[in-house]
Amino acid sequence: MSVMTIAVTAVQDLNGFVAGSNSFAKQRVLDMGAKHTSIAKIIMGGEAAGLCGVSFEWESVDAAIAGSNAINSDSQMLQMMGDCGVSVVRRSVLEVLAERGDTRPSGGFGTVVYMSGNMTADGIDTGWGHMQEGANGLMTLRAIANGVAPWTGLIMTFADSVDDLLVAAANAWGDTSMQALNAKNDTKPLGRVIHEIVAQRSFSRHRVTPLWRRKGPVCSDLGTFKT
Repeated sequence: MSVMTIAVTAVQDLNGFVAGSNSFAKQRVLDMGAKHTSIAKIIMGGEAAGLCGVSFEWESVDAAIAGSNAINSDSQMLQMMGDCGVSVVRRSVLEVLAERGDTRPSGGFGTVVYMSGNMTADGIDTGWGHMQEGANGLMTLRAIANGVAPWTGLIMTFADSVDDLLVAAANAWGDTSMQALNAKNDTKPLGRVIHEIVAQRSFSRHRVTPLWRRKGPVCSDLGTFKT
C-alpha cells in the first residue's frame, strides 16, 4: 500500500521555502524514506487560496508517521520552516487507490476534488478515458486519518492547461456509467481547489536506508540538491 501525507500550510515566504526545498529539504525527506514529495501553491479554492499543499508519498502509514517525526525533529528543517514562516493548518494521511498517466509532474497545474461517500478504485479507467483528453495524470485517494471532516477521499488531476482539464472533467462527470458508479458508492464532489506545482522530487536513484531506520549518527548536511 502506498500512502500520501498532505500538509496544508500557510507560508509567509514561499520563494524562500521553495529555495530551501530545492537546496536540501527535498533530498532530506527522500533519505527519511519518502518516495516522492512536492509543494503546490493553491491559486483558487475559497478560503484555501494562498495556502500551500506539501505532499509526501510513503510506503506505509508507519513510514509516514516515522518520516513526519523525523522531519519535525530535524533542526535544519525546523530552522528553514521557521525562517519562512511555515505553519501547518491541517495534516492528513491517505491511501493511494489508483493512478493513471503522469501523477508526479515537475510543474504545471492541478486540481483536487474533495469527495464524500465510499471512495474506491472503481471507474478509474473510465474516468481516465475522458481525463486524458485534457489532463496528464489522474489519481484517486481514500482518507485514512483526516480529522473530523465531511470528505472521505480526493480525486487529483494534473495538467498543463486548467481550461483543457476542466473540459475533460466535465465529460467524465457527465458519463452515465460514472454517474451510476457514484450513485452506487454514494460518492459526491464537495469542493475543488486549483493549484500550481512549484517544487517536486521523486526517488529515482539507488535506494538507501531511510534515516529513521539507520543506526548510529546521521550527517545533518546532505549538501546542495538540484532539480
